[in-house]
This record gives sequence, C-alpha cells and structure tokens, in this order.
Amino acid sequence: ERCRLLSTACRHSRLSSLQCRRWLLTGSPAQIRNDEHQRRQDIDYCINFVRERDIDAFYCGLLMPKAAQKSFFALRAFNAELASVKEIHHSRSQGATTGTSAPVALQLRLQWWNDAIRQIYGEENDTGADPSLASLSISCWESPVVRALYNAHQDTKFTRRFLERLVQAREQDLEIIQFRTMGESIKYAADTTSSLLYLSLECCDVRDDAADEVANFAGTGIGLTTALRGTPIRLANGEVPIPLELFPPEFSSTKLMTSAYGEETLTDEEAKFVRQAVETMAATAGSYLTEARERQSQIPAAGKTALLPMIPPVQFLSRLEKSNYE
Repeated sequence: ERCRLLSTACRHSRLSSLQCRRWLLTGSPAQIRNDEHQRRQDIDYCINFVRERDIDAFYCGLLMPKAAQKSFFALRAFNAELASVKEIHHSRSQGATTGTSAPVALQLRLQWWNDAIRQIYGEENDTGADPSLASLSISCWESPVVRALYNAHQDTKFTRRFLERLVQAREQDLEIIQFRTMGESIKYAADTTSSLLYLSLECCDVRDDAADEVANFAGTGIGLTTALRGTPIRLANGEVPIPLELFPPEFSSTKLMTSAYGEETLTDEEAKFVRQAVETMAATAGSYLTEARERQSQIPAAGKTALLPMIPPVQFLSRLEKSNYE
C-alpha cells in the first residue's frame, strides 16, 4: 500500500516515470551537479516555469538586480510548485471515483518538499527501515527546482523558517474550501506571500527588521488581492476565496460556487451580498498595501525591487473599484 501511494505521488510530480522507478526500486542516490552548465539549465527551467505559472512574478524578476535574479527565480519556482499541489488536488478530486488516495499522495508530495528543505540545509531525513521512502527522499536532487533552490541558498543563505512556513501554510490549506474569518485569510496571506517577500529581500541581501515589517504589510495585501483576482477559477474549483463572515447568515456559499458553473443564478439581493463582501475584502487588502507604500522609505535601496509585486494588485484593486466590485 505504501509503495502504491508513493507511486501515486511520483505521478503528481514533474519528473519522469523512469526516475520514479529508479527511486522506488533501486534507491540510487541522485548526485547534485554544481557545474555552471547544470546550474544554467536549472535556472532556465525555473525562469520558464515561473513565466508559465506566475507571469507577474516573471516580469518582476526581470527587473530585479542581476545578482539577485537567479535566487529570485529559484524561490518563485519553488512557490509555484507548492501552489500547484492544490490545483492537482482539485483536478483529481473532480475526476475521482474511488477513495482518498489523491489527498494522501498530495500530502506526501508536500512532505517531499519538507524533506527537500531538510536536505538543502544538510540534514538527513529519518526514513527508518523503509527503502522506498528513503529512495523517494533522495530523489529530490533530480528536481531542477530543488537543485536551483539549493544553489540559491548557497549564494543567499535563506532563512529556513520562511521556506518551511510556505510549505506548512500549503499543508494547512489543502482541504480548506472557505476561510471562516478575515483573520484566517490575513494569516494565510502573511504566511505565504509575506514569507515570499522576506525571502525576496534576502535575494537582494537585505535583512532588516524595518524592511520585513513593510514586507509583511505588502505581502498580506498582495495575498488578499490574489485571492480576489482568482475568484472565478477558485469558485469553479469548488472554493470560495472570500471569508464566510463577510456574508450574511442566510447567504449560500454553495450557490455561489454552482453559479460559477452556470447551474444556478444569483438573485439581485445575493449578487449585492457578494459585491459587499468583495468590497470589504478589497478595502482590507488596500489598507495593507497603502500602509506598505507609505513605509517604503524604510526599505534600503538595494531591496526596493523586492516589493515590485505590489504593483499589479494595486492596479487590480483600482479596476475593481471602478467596476463597482463586480
């Protein structure tokens, strides 16, 4: 049964079936290559992956200082990989006809990333006497994203708890359909996007408490806005990105989700409830972004480009207001 789940986890990864079979059957350790050619290939993979998955981050990365770009794209590719786990969960859940193996496999995949972080920091993973688990753990070095993140860490010395926080937040979010409160939404935005900005500042060699405080405001605002921007897709995936407490008790979140499929139509009153909830969430996101912009002078010159990801959310919130939060 364990081997079956591990095999399923491999299918969810971006690596070849040959590699997966080698890890599961032989346990041969993959050797990380530090030659310049391999590093260039890994970074090119990360750049292309970010361009496909997070176009805003891609353009921001092009404007980062040259010395920070490799670490930035490795970091953003790592984040895109984590974000893709829940996307796989949705696609598998919608097409599933049996059991709960997909959620278990996805939890294993996030554990795989936890193991990768431990190895990046030079720790051995506790795999006990299970050779297949040990083999899957060693397999992290076959991932170009892990190799690029390892090399980025050698150059940048990332703060470990921020990387781990990114994984932990995704683990906790895996089965969440709708946050209950704005506080929960704010915490998730801070744990994910603010952590990314702390690490982006480190790519620019900025480690400063005042700068991190600005990044916390910026990341929270960006995270909340990102949730709003993805509303149509997330509704179609069976999620509601707007917290439950922003709707009146009589409002049906289920109907909101089915309306995304065209199976039901919201009444005028229900549509009004949605606009009001969106407006409240947008105002909260805007207040965090405004606070970050007002404190930008606290960011050293070398790290100002790390906050470029604020620009698309600010523009989106402006357009949303002009559309009367439709």
